[in-house]
Amino acid sequence: MKDFPPHILKPEVHLQRAQGYLELGMYEEAKRELRALPNEEPWAKRSKVFLLSIQQELQNWEDAQKIARGLRYEFSEEVDWWIADAYATRRHESITEAQSILLEGLALHFDDGLIRFNLACYACVLKSPGECLDFLKEAVNRDEKFKQMALEDEDLTDVRDALLKLGWGRALA
Repeated sequence: MKDFPPHILKPEVHLQRAQGYLELGMYEEAKRELRALPNEEPWAKRSKVFLLSIQQELQNWEDAQKIARGLRYEFSEEVDWWIADAYATRRHESITEAQSILLEGLALHFDDGLIRFNLACYACVLKSPGECLDFLKEAVNRDEKFKQMALEDEDLTDVRDALLKLGWGRALA
């Protein structure tokens, strides 16, 4: 397959085509369309974000981690990249490395509930139920949606009974 599409068109067209290829599971074709995007903003970032989606879809955690980490360093003010880096790092390296990333991110994004929710998941998997519950309560203080998420997340199975005792919902069937 060629490195670029046969015709270079407006960036919007290449991005739209890449989205279509991704939806069809045609990852190499999607990447080819992304290579046609200008290497300048906003297209460079959009291309990286799209490539991250492709690597996550393929469960290629090493490449996903590299892309997410680059986005995290370049756009540290955006919480999504901290979470994406931790997600890929958990799968490529270790949960403790992922936890370190999110603890660092928490210092910059103190009010973010999703970082706290993920830290709760990591704490539970690492057999620290007290720390887990503390992070979950802080996440729920920021957004009630985390109650239902906590009841459904597989990482939080060990604290499910404690959550139900807190009145966070009914037992899931």
